[in-house]
Amino acid sequence: MVYFLWDLIFKVPVKYIFDKREKIIYRKLFFTKNIMNFDEMTYFINDESGGYYYVIGKKRNQFVKNYRISSYFSGSKSSRIKEDEFLENILYPVLDVLDIPINRPQ
Repeated sequence: MVYFLWDLIFKVPVKYIFDKREKIIYRKLFFTKNIMNFDEMTYFINDESGGYYYVIGKKRNQFVKNYRISSYFSGSKSSRIKEDEFLENILYPVLDVLDIPINRPQ
């Protein structure tokens, strides 16, 4: 029972909705919340104790309040494959919609 409550409270998947029509990014956990406009968004890689993950945040305070959009990645071969899938299927299409320049590997 404790594990069920733990999973219910702390491991609920968060969804981010990029509304192209209104140019607003929403975060959906239990309810939908407006977190920022397209022109306010920036992304970066956050390093943490041997692993890293991709986050988005507002340009003015991205290091104070940010939102994790990927799982943790390490330097292992399987993690690099998962990261490449994340980049190709999620991050690059989102950045294309937002008109943010991308440094893609050749």
